Amino acid sequence: MLDKASLGTQIEDALKKEILSGHLLPGQRIDLDDYATNWGVSSTPIRDALTRLQKVGFVEIVPRRGVYVSHIDQHTFKEVFDVRIALECMATELATPLIADEEIEQVRLAYLAAESELRDHGSRSLLIETDYRVHEMVFGNCDNQKLIQIMQDLRDMIDWVRSTITTQLPKSYEQTLPEHQMIVEAIRARDVDRAVKAMRHHLKNSYERSHAYWQRLESQKPAP
Repeated sequence: MLDKASLGTQIEDALKKEILSGHLLPGQRIDLDDYATNWGVSSTPIRDALTRLQKVGFVEIVPRRGVYVSHIDQHTFKEVFDVRIALECMATELATPLIADEEIEQVRLAYLAAESELRDHGSRSLLIETDYRVHEMVFGNCDNQKLIQIMQDLRDMIDWVRSTITTQLPKSYEQTLPEHQMIVEAIRARDVDRAVKAMRHHLKNSYERSHAYWQRLESQKPAP
């Protein structure tokens, strides 16, 4: 049962969680009546929440057919990365002069520890745990609330795409580690141009690796 005090937000968050967790799969029809019954609410706030999720890109509302979880196709994937590259490069430009030396050093040492654990023990656990640190550092220090708000709205979509595609890539974390370290070193030197170029290089490489993986999957599908 949901708390009526913030019903709309809770329903939106709950439906988003169903999608992000994989309980609702891409292309799957969302049964509004089932959720209304299970959560003890009317279908109206659920429809309102789905309308908001449609604007972000998580669902598709098809007239006279129903509501479906969006497909993550190659076009959607590219669109998400195009927006991500634009936003993160801007955030990197703004954040590089502002990030405290202590925070930069913490992130730098975290990546070195992850590299050491992988090299000495063959463990990827710390590598996975620290993977997103430089991105969090950049957005946490860009000092532009509008940019942060836009990125927060996009963050769940990025995480969904990453969990659906990029985490399936072989050695994806090992490949991104030196790219992350290059970004950190450029920020540590307070070299704005180099930091932005390093971020763009990393994100474009991430897209190309993911796109190549996607093309391999498509080529393995049996002919109709």
